[in-house]
Amino acid sequence: MSAPTATTATDGITAASEPIRAAFYGRKNRTDTIALHLLRQQYRLCEQRFRPRVVITHCFYDLPTDVDPVMLHDAGLPRSDGGWRELAASLSTPEPGYDLIVCEKAERLSRDPFGVLDRERLAAQHCVPIAYATEPWDPVLEMLPHARALTALIRRRVLGSSCFTIENLYMSGQGV
Repeated sequence: MSAPTATTATDGITAASEPIRAAFYGRKNRTDTIALHLLRQQYRLCEQRFRPRVVITHCFYDLPTDVDPVMLHDAGLPRSDGGWRELAASLSTPEPGYDLIVCEKAERLSRDPFGVLDRERLAAQHCVPIAYATEPWDPVLEMLPHARALTALIRRRVLGSSCFTIENLYMSGQGV
């Protein structure tokens, strides 16, 4: 008779060398051609600075007025998923599609230092750190794919467990 195989808390986690999924956030206070090229430089700096650890899956940027998508494409910018409002709203979704926000520097989050702190705090409340291209890489961020995989594993096990069902006898009024 052979001994049963042991299971560990990490069974089912396969995020060994997976890159970190990131959302890019950029901001400019003008919409002329030069400003759009500077916004593209912000994006490219983040892409180059964080490669190969990070893959940018979503792009959010704020401009003072709406700009024609063709003009954005001609400037070399990826399709925008919105601005800060849309980024903030996506933070509270169960699976936003990214684990990290990358930005050129803190001043790009907001011109107001307290606005920067508010935005950093909001992201932190949803367990999404912000990394700046002008600051050194934090090795702790390497654990983000593992954290995502562990969270997915826990969700699968909790949702598959009968003791966490919404309808039980006491909630439906049939209990004693």
